[in-house]
Amino acid sequence: MTRMVTINRIEVDADDPCALKSALELVRIRIIAGENVEEFSLQSPVTRETVRFSPANMKALEAEIDRLDRACRRQNGCAVPTRRMRFRY
Repeated sequence: MTRMVTINRIEVDADDPCALKSALELVRIRIIAGENVEEFSLQSPVTRETVRFSPANMKALEAEIDRLDRACRRQNGCAVPTRRMRFRY
């Protein structure tokens, strides 16, 4: 039996890493576009300050998309990169 989850108002099979990856990439695009941004303003006679913030954790979202990408590649029989090499100078 498939487990369905709702991501971004789309029903997605929780056991299919490719479908989950696609849904989370759409969420990432919406966050980058600023759709989930909260804003509030403070105003006094002397100054006005506006603060914008997003409740999303982009690092965790990117890590999950990368994990699902590797799982999707394994499921489809594609080569999976094992590690990314980082050079520090």
